[in-house]
Amino acid sequence: MPLLAICMPILPGKMEKWQAMMDHVKSTPEFSESREAVGVHERTFVQRTPAGDLLIITLEGDDPAASWTKIMATMPPDFAEFAADVHGMDVNASPPPLPELIFDSRAHKQERT
Repeated sequence: MPLLAICMPILPGKMEKWQAMMDHVKSTPEFSESREAVGVHERTFVQRTPAGDLLIITLEGDDPAASWTKIMATMPPDFAEFAADVHGMDVNASPPPLPELIFDSRAHKQERT
C-alpha cells in the first residue's frame, strides 16, 4: 500500500502545546474518522533531536498524496491556527514539494518478481 512520510518542526517552546493537541486528538474519534474519510491511515511520531523536535506523519492509503491535499484543504480554522503557531505552517500558502522516496529496503524483492 502506498505510503507518504511528512516531517515538520515543532517550533521552540511549542512542545507542551503540541502534546496537549495530540492528547486531544487521541481522545477524539472524529479526528481519526476524518483521516478514514479521505482514505488514509495516519500515524504520528515525534523525534526529539539536539537541533529541535520534529513531527513525523505517515499516511498510508491508495493515494496518500491526494489524501494529504484533502486534509490540508479541509482543515478546520482552529487546527490551521494551531499548525501555524506550533509548526510555522501556513495552510493557505502553496505547499512545499512532497518528500521523495530515496531508499526502500524491500525494493529489490519487487524487482525480482
